[in-house]
Amino acid sequence: MDFIAKVFGFTKVVLRPSELKSDINSSSIGKGLPIVLGLLLVAAVGLTGCAGKVSTANSAVETELAPVVFVPGLGMSALNVQVLSDKDVTDFDFLLPSMNPIDILPQGAKSALDYSVTNGLPREEAALVPTWMSLLIDDDGVASNQPGVSVAPVSLGRDFAAECPRYLAMTNQLAAAGWTLDANLFCLPFDYRYAPGGNSFVPDFMTLVERAVSEAGGQRVVVACHSQGCLMAYHALRVLDPTWVKANVAVLYGFAGQFSGCSDCLRWAFQPGWSWSLDDQNESPIDPSWVGELALDLQPSVYGDAVLYRNGTKEYRATDARALLQDAGAVAMSRATGAYTLENQDWFRRGSIDGKALPIPSRFVFGVDLTTTVGYSYDSVAVRTGLCQEPECAGFWSAVSPSVITSDGDGGDSTMMNAAPKAWTSSPSCDIRTIPGVDHMKIVTNSEAIAGLVSTANGSVEGSIPCVG
Repeated sequence: MDFIAKVFGFTKVVLRPSELKSDINSSSIGKGLPIVLGLLLVAAVGLTGCAGKVSTANSAVETELAPVVFVPGLGMSALNVQVLSDKDVTDFDFLLPSMNPIDILPQGAKSALDYSVTNGLPREEAALVPTWMSLLIDDDGVASNQPGVSVAPVSLGRDFAAECPRYLAMTNQLAAAGWTLDANLFCLPFDYRYAPGGNSFVPDFMTLVERAVSEAGGQRVVVACHSQGCLMAYHALRVLDPTWVKANVAVLYGFAGQFSGCSDCLRWAFQPGWSWSLDDQNESPIDPSWVGELALDLQPSVYGDAVLYRNGTKEYRATDARALLQDAGAVAMSRATGAYTLENQDWFRRGSIDGKALPIPSRFVFGVDLTTTVGYSYDSVAVRTGLCQEPECAGFWSAVSPSVITSDGDGGDSTMMNAAPKAWTSSPSCDIRTIPGVDHMKIVTNSEAIAGLVSTANGSVEGSIPCVG
């Protein structure tokens, strides 16, 4: 994924609204701050509808707008962290440094550390944050917070600019088409350290969607998502009661969505974890304990028989993901993969194995024709032996610059990953659009991709959702 944002679940039953708790973080929800954005014309590209119609962004100004709930990619949710120690509480907000460039940080912060300090972190405790944010993985592979640590989104759909600042450039374009932040355009941040089903995303999703529908007078929402956020949204749409889904959600629209495990990301399980400085080129953009990205396993239904890693003459394919983690000393993450592998989840298998479509329409756009890293090749480094239980005692950890294994993609995710919905979406030729030369982050501001979202949202109001393909 090369420092580009990317995301599961134990849930094996259909969840109904009565079975889910209300928003457990309601006490931390901030006041909405409506933002008036400059009026810019979206370069809307006409998209031929399945019914043969053409729609442009301008039509959104003339018709009732569907509310949009947007789910961000890995590390691009603002989180509130509370740490209880010796009866004192450290309470601060956190944005992952590797996924949130300085130029998008709120409040004029000059670094991610500056942002956290401005929002409650004592500077002298900054070195403790990576440990606080790491996860414990027990003998069964189940992940949990460090003792005394609680983490939750800063708020839910109340202040887009504070919750998901990386995506404000995208919202500028949607504002030009008529949407208003925090009125009918919402962000749904989540704790990306956990796999779908392991955090509060599903109940948070229901809470925000129902509020958006109510405030829109019953108009169903468009769920838009990017990268790892698409796997979170996909999981929710699979495990929730289909009757509820169809009554509240009109369509899923994915920008370069992740719908499988990430092959090149697997290396992050046996690299040094993130830091505030970003100076070490060998460090991972995340923590090696975060199961939300690293314990999903790799699916043969996505990657086929492609060689994704090499160590000397030994090759690792999708079916060898746990063997790679074992060889690299990431023993705890190998256990977690046994617990969280997508292939063992009924909700995931309904799509990838059974080919069953979602109960609502879905549309997907992503870039192609860019060289994209899908894995790494090492020069015969030492594998884990004997009592070694951590990555530090195997040779992969200290290999600074292994050769890359590449494939076609968007520079962040491979086309194999991005095109995974073709196995279950209703009509791939209608539902999937590829855009040559557009990278993983720029897809969310690409004029064709934005026009597709606008056209899809308008179609959901008019009762005829156009094709994007």
